Amino acid sequence: MSLYEALRGALFSLRTNKLRTGLTMLGIVIGIAAVIAVVTIGLGGKAAIMQEMEKSGVNLFVLYPKSSAQTAQSENSVLTLQDCETLKRSLPQVKTLLPASVNYAALEVNQKDSSAMIVGTTSEFAGLRSRDVALGRFFSGEEYDAERRVVVIDQSLADTLFGAGNPLGQQVMIQNVPCRVIGVLAKDTSAFSQFEVGPQNSYAYVPWGTWTDIFQSTRVDQLEGATYQESDLDSVISSAKRILNVRHGTTDQYEAYNVQQLVQSADKITQILTSIVGLVAAISLLVGGIGIMNIMLVSVTERTHEIGLRKAVGAKERDILLQFLLEAIVLAVTGGIVGIALGVGSALTAANLLNWPPLLSGWAILFAVTFSLAVGLFFGYYPALQAAKLEPITALRYE
Repeated sequence: MSLYEALRGALFSLRTNKLRTGLTMLGIVIGIAAVIAVVTIGLGGKAAIMQEMEKSGVNLFVLYPKSSAQTAQSENSVLTLQDCETLKRSLPQVKTLLPASVNYAALEVNQKDSSAMIVGTTSEFAGLRSRDVALGRFFSGEEYDAERRVVVIDQSLADTLFGAGNPLGQQVMIQNVPCRVIGVLAKDTSAFSQFEVGPQNSYAYVPWGTWTDIFQSTRVDQLEGATYQESDLDSVISSAKRILNVRHGTTDQYEAYNVQQLVQSADKITQILTSIVGLVAAISLLVGGIGIMNIMLVSVTERTHEIGLRKAVGAKERDILLQFLLEAIVLAVTGGIVGIALGVGSALTAANLLNWPPLLSGWAILFAVTFSLAVGLFFGYYPALQAAKLEPITALRYE
């Protein structure tokens, strides 16, 4: 018997029992679809994270003192403006470095009030964080140097205090200090926004000198910066922490964070989730393979008389083996193809809903096809061998 004839016979047999064929393929379909969908969604998620990183800048970092139970040691480690200037001079790889001080306070305007995080920083802040200005502008270098009493608020704070009105030029009271609104920042959607804490992401930004007047404090909570090259990030952070410890006479009292750590955390989470779902998919594929073997054994029992008749008219063992093996392979490969289509469709739908780039994995699809073929061969061989070894006389007597 030729391969073509054996394949035709296998397809005819599977079409004869359509419901049983479909149910048998179900385990393979679910397993393959899960593998394709998980890999594609995972790749899309990583690409989305990289896009967020590019918005923020992959070379950004934040330096801040570690928390300490010892008050004296904690006071010694407090950052200053002089620290910022020293690091700028000592580290030529640093493109931008600026101070940031944060305090929670109430803002009041026209008998309306709202609480927000008041950030004292420099005119370079908006550019460093890649923040877009929705209305007006961010404060200038001249306003920073002159410690002008100006403030830039975020969109949520503008909505709370001014509603549909125009906030530009309005005067707000911060800790009884009047400040003029000169700008409104658009909502921060970058990955770097996680470094900010506060109720409902409400923030107001003032020149650092103005912040010290408002809160009567000269402390610097953190130093935010960027290197010229991403490759310099680790060495700059290491050098900066060493310089700060030397300046303050401390030992390992400073910590740093950067956007790359977000990616590492996301990668770990993605790997864990992929492993868990991959295990479920593997179990589903195993169950599907066992289902194929069971159905093929049932098929051999049902068709014992047919096998005996074929052998009696000259069919060889390899002909019987080939036909039953092809049936198992067709079941597995067809289930794999349906699973690939379902997995790709599910992944593309999820990517569209999550607004992630749809990234199909060629190796995952290749794995799906290869695994389907392997399942057919592995789980179909034993039933096919049982069919091939039936004695013609015994098979013809079977009722």
